Amino acid sequence: MKKEIESFSMFWLPVGHDNRYYLVPDDYYDQVPWFVWGEKLEKFEATNTCDLSEECLLKGILYGLSPSSPKFAMIYDEDVLLAILDKLQEGFKFKSREELILDTAANVRSINGVYVAKAILRTGMFLLPKSSKIKSDYILSLWEIACEKKDNASIYTEIIELIPNVDLEDILNTAKESICYYGFCSLLLLKQDTILKHDVDKYRMQYIDGVITHEEIRPKIDILLNNPDKKFTPKELCLDHDS
Repeated sequence: MKKEIESFSMFWLPVGHDNRYYLVPDDYYDQVPWFVWGEKLEKFEATNTCDLSEECLLKGILYGLSPSSPKFAMIYDEDVLLAILDKLQEGFKFKSREELILDTAANVRSINGVYVAKAILRTGMFLLPKSSKIKSDYILSLWEIACEKKDNASIYTEIIELIPNVDLEDILNTAKESICYYGFCSLLLLKQDTILKHDVDKYRMQYIDGVITHEEIRPKIDILLNNPDKKFTPKELCLDHDS
């Protein structure tokens, strides 16, 4: 049974003279993002107050800075928020910002769902554009979202465009084979006139043949190739270890 996700809210709260927070610079008076869920959210909705923790601030910054996160009328200094993020990284003892982002996205995904994790990974790609591990997790999140939707052309296109920017040698083999497979699925599911046999063959040479050896994935590729007229759904093509 799929775990039920918890609702959350984002609060951009101003930092003033009477509501300082120890991680915020003393001369900063703009807004700070807080990610609130679970019992803290219930308490906030009931009393309009709650104990905001370092974890709320960490997730708030990573979600709030996402290019896909709404920021209407928000007043903040990105450099200050990133400096606070550095302090949080040190406090939570993450070895790198990449590890911080990946771990936080995984945690949020298990509690608040894949859409929130995807937004945090978008922040990661914005802050660390060379991170293949973040791009890889983002692609896996995109496919999970595609399994829940019907009109996925933009998702398939994004996956296909992202894969050439992933250093396959820098990610775990399981992730490597999964994203290469989902890229192949995306290529075939687009079914556009511009997708010619040459494109499929070129992709196979670079990302399938000699790359994918997993006993679950190879048969799925054969099914795709042997049934060119069948309309598959992303859910049908999803790998068991990703579902």
